[in-house]
Amino acid sequence: MGVVVGVSREGGKEDAILIPDQEFDQDIVKKNELLVFTGFSLMVIGAFIFGITFLTPWHETAAPFLCIIIGIFVIFHGLIVYFQPPKIYSLEVVINGKQSSSILPLRQILVCMTNISCGIIGIITMCTIGPGWYGWQAVNIIGLVFSILLLLVTCISVLASYSKTSKLINSHILNYSGTHIKEIAAITGKLISKQVELFSKLLPLPSVQSFNNLDKVLKQPRLLTNKPVHVMSILLAMVACIAMFSAQLGDIAISKCDEERTCAFNQDPDDTFARPVLHGIVGYRVSDRKIIILVSTPIAFLLCTTLLLLMRGTTVLRMLLSCLISLGMGVFFFLYSLDSVQYIILLGTKLSNLSFILKLVSMMPIPLLAALFVALAYSNIIQSMEQKKDDQSSKVKIGLLSILIILSIVFFFLSLATMTTSNLVIMSTVQGHWNTTQEHTWDDECRDNNHVRYNDYGYRYDTTTTSAPESKPDKCYGKSLDWLVQDNFTFFSICQLLMTESFLLLSAFVCMNGRSITKKTLFLPGLLLFAAAISSIISFFSGIVQYDLQTNRFPFFIMNSINTLSALVIGFIFVITGGSVFISFIIIVFRIILSILVFSLILIMTAVDLLLKLPTLTCKTPKPSNVVEQPDVATA
Repeated sequence: MGVVVGVSREGGKEDAILIPDQEFDQDIVKKNELLVFTGFSLMVIGAFIFGITFLTPWHETAAPFLCIIIGIFVIFHGLIVYFQPPKIYSLEVVINGKQSSSILPLRQILVCMTNISCGIIGIITMCTIGPGWYGWQAVNIIGLVFSILLLLVTCISVLASYSKTSKLINSHILNYSGTHIKEIAAITGKLISKQVELFSKLLPLPSVQSFNNLDKVLKQPRLLTNKPVHVMSILLAMVACIAMFSAQLGDIAISKCDEERTCAFNQDPDDTFARPVLHGIVGYRVSDRKIIILVSTPIAFLLCTTLLLLMRGTTVLRMLLSCLISLGMGVFFFLYSLDSVQYIILLGTKLSNLSFILKLVSMMPIPLLAALFVALAYSNIIQSMEQKKDDQSSKVKIGLLSILIILSIVFFFLSLATMTTSNLVIMSTVQGHWNTTQEHTWDDECRDNNHVRYNDYGYRYDTTTTSAPESKPDKCYGKSLDWLVQDNFTFFSICQLLMTESFLLLSAFVCMNGRSITKKTLFLPGLLLFAAAISSIISFFSGIVQYDLQTNRFPFFIMNSINTLSALVIGFIFVITGGSVFISFIIIVFRIILSILVFSLILIMTAVDLLLKLPTLTCKTPKPSNVVEQPDVATA
């Protein structure tokens, strides 16, 4: 296969028509040289100003940058006018002895590229140089406006000159008819079909015919394994929602900001939490938890009722709906559990026992709800697939399954107890590092007699008094929580929370599926469990090991060690046994990446093929006619 690329600008009769010769006299040459010199001067002046103001703040360099951009703009336009590139550029390509040509509007392309490049550079520089849009100088506004106008004028000129350019090109094409367009469409269709066939072989996709029986497939009945366990899990979630809702209402009723009035709906008593504001995922202020719990728990209760109704006469469609509902609630409660664990460890000591218990009851069940709903979604999506009838169950398999279910129940309650113990121990330890939400050391009544003050003009002066020292109020001796301490304990608590939720997810999934469990289905819970155990170990030794933990006679270290090591070993075993899922996932990802590359190549090759074949098909010379015109003969 031989490929020869040639460029023809002049030569031949037709080229002389397309690209007429242009003669430049001395005046035009001088004007073009003056234009290039002006642009070069502007660029040099801008660079010189920027060099002088290099030590000035960044927001004051908009003017020299604008001068440099204008100089580059004028230089390139001057070079285009000086060299006078042809309006029509003929590109000839020879492939295997077949010659084809393509005609491009070269001068217009160069002008548009220059305008677009300078416009984009102007917009970026004028928007980034300066303290912000509120502090823009006049130079920023002028440069931005002119850059936008330049882009708009360029786009309008391209659209306006498109028809003119096409007419200029097509006016010199011989025998341009509709049959050639049909030939182009047919050839392009064959090319695209071959490339799409290659794409489908690389990434198998479902055919259109597979959707014909979609209605029948969705209505196929499915046998839900361990249906009583599913029902018990939903009932447990409903009981947890009722408990959270009732506890939150009781906490609102007994919370008093002072002796005479109760707190507002979006307010907590002073020093209830170490921080009044947390940059959480679901809530911003700590007091937002009230409205979130009071709104989310009734909605979750109603959706649980819907899940119970969907279990009557289970079909593929009902199981998919149950999966979507459960997954939505599971994701919400999982995200909110990341906030709630921070609320728990930041609780203060200035609370009554009843208020403390109600707050714990309103926030502790959130990780349990997240794990139950995600387990329900995972179980429904697994069991909605085509079930294989396998009645041959050996005694060994039944025994292993029984041991697995017993261990799941044990670790279900062990992980809940470990999470509760860890939260209480971390909360007690954090309480020793603060006693007030807001420090008052900068208040006037909390300052010493000799202290530094600043006047209205920013000048420092010292004030001294000779009176006897006055006693300070109690608020002056308050201490707020250090951010580093909070970050260390928050990191450990979140890692413990993730490990607990992974254990709960695995235990609930094993109890819900029973005999339908396979090695592949245990891979995802095992991977989550293993990752959470590794992160818990890292967070303990890098964060809270340096603090004196107030265990309060709780077996904190024993329970956390058993829970973490068990999660590490069980997660590793499940990851190894279900490793084929990971390999399949890597293959799918590789195929998707390769398919994206092939799809991009399809678009590029299709455009190149059209560009090469269009001139070949449209520039065919007409066949000479066999009919010979007879001269007119005059007869007397």
